[in-house]
Amino acid sequence: MLSECFVASTLASSKTPASATLRDVGICFHEFQPSPSLSSTFKKSSTHPNCLAVNSSHVFAAQAEKAIVHVYSRERGNQEATIPFPERIRSIAIAGGKNGDILVLGTEGGRLILWETCTGRQVATTPSHLQPVTSLVVDPISNFILSGSSDASIHVWSLVSILSFAKPVSGGDQHQSNSPIRTISNHRAAITSLAVGHSNGRYNIAVSTSKDNTAIAWDYRTGRILRTFLLPATALSVALDPVDRAFYVGYEDGSVQAVEFYKNQSIQHPLHDPSLQSTPTQQLAEERWLPPSSDFGATQALSVSYDGTLLLSGHESGKVLSWNVGRRKYASTVADYTHPVTNLLTQPPNGMPHPSLDLKRVSHTIVKPRYDQGLSDRSNTPGAVPGEYAFNTHILPSTSHQPVQASMVEEGLAELAALRHPGSGGVQAHPSIATTEEDTAKDTQISTLETELSTLRKKANINETARQATTDEMMKLRSDLASLQDYVNQLHEKQEQSHREKIQQRAKKEQRAARRREAWFAAEKKKRKSGDAAVKAMKAEDGESSSLDEMSSDE
Repeated sequence: MLSECFVASTLASSKTPASATLRDVGICFHEFQPSPSLSSTFKKSSTHPNCLAVNSSHVFAAQAEKAIVHVYSRERGNQEATIPFPERIRSIAIAGGKNGDILVLGTEGGRLILWETCTGRQVATTPSHLQPVTSLVVDPISNFILSGSSDASIHVWSLVSILSFAKPVSGGDQHQSNSPIRTISNHRAAITSLAVGHSNGRYNIAVSTSKDNTAIAWDYRTGRILRTFLLPATALSVALDPVDRAFYVGYEDGSVQAVEFYKNQSIQHPLHDPSLQSTPTQQLAEERWLPPSSDFGATQALSVSYDGTLLLSGHESGKVLSWNVGRRKYASTVADYTHPVTNLLTQPPNGMPHPSLDLKRVSHTIVKPRYDQGLSDRSNTPGAVPGEYAFNTHILPSTSHQPVQASMVEEGLAELAALRHPGSGGVQAHPSIATTEEDTAKDTQISTLETELSTLRKKANINETARQATTDEMMKLRSDLASLQDYVNQLHEKQEQSHREKIQQRAKKEQRAARRREAWFAAEKKKRKSGDAAVKAMKAEDGESSSLDEMSSDE
């Protein structure tokens, strides 16, 4: 039967548990479809919001006001380890999907710590946030990490660059591998929650909420702001619809609200319509979904069911509510843990066949983190993996509907052993002949590989030479273009100066001509002397020797 469950974590308080089974319980696996029931629990845990992460084999819980993370085994149902860290952990996230083996931790000091749980390698970034990292999400293909902080900024990090052993490419436009690749600073107050879209393609979105009563949808690959939403109150939590049609926010008064991307009419996709991006959208207070009582407390966590028909909300009172998305109202109370519910994570449905993916399930043994200079030193050969870098994993029993028979596995192992030792199997072979043939095959293979390597090196040298030549030519063209631009600017300045001088000379000439005409008319009117004589006298004063005819011709 198809069933669906969620994982809830709580913050320890002085309240009495709702039932004896919940005494000292901090993490619960709770089935909510087809019928609500408590599946399993883990004790001795107290977490703040965004401090719970779950993969197929383990549960990770960053403890409130402590610099430790509790690791629980889902297979054995107990606490497996307590991991200390150099500073308090304020948020965590899993990278790598369902079977993810990279734990991302946001610290009190504003940095990220990446822990490879299958190798024990630990890598830390620069403290790029000025205040604690309170929100962390990883995109669906585990290429990017998004971190939100109380300093109102959101950083986007390249997970691959942080974990890579290779040195970063030199250049002015390149980012350091342990620094963020871009920053979103459109919020004006502390970031309260982050959610990332479900697309595995080139385009995907993220939604962030802040204490400035805004929610922003943006493209984390480019940093472009797509839509800004003005909320009627401060949102503490956010969750995205499974197909990214809308997002849901939880408020301090216990209510929730759906914000739809397709509510406004648009010729193209509403998130990519420039006419809608420039103006913030106001969300109405009366459109909120109200709980049946005001005693439920703030909505500190949200999660959406697999099919998007139900919204789950965790409240400060310890209750988990179910909301009917289609009817846009409260449906039922799923659970009551008494202590404040700080995290809700919906798990993939159980009982759904995956023929192409359900052949085997891989899990690993948790390796405690260690900061090893040999593992993290970037002074080594670029791209070289240290010799002490070891990967630990084990294969769990298959969950396929047609499991592999144990006899088939034994036959396969025996066949592999026979291939490794030809003389001990059913086919007998002379040792010297087999050894000679094996050596000949190895020599041929080595020779072929050396030839291919030599060819690849030649191609690489040619490509590098062509790239360098292209770079030099581009730099020369840029220099010539800059010089040409300067020359054009100088010509424009000279042309404008010459034009201004011509205008000034013409104005002066017109002024002199006007004065001479006035003098000529005045002299003719008074009859003391002729107008021509007055004009000549004025020319003499101006240092000119041209005649009235010349003046007239100039005019």
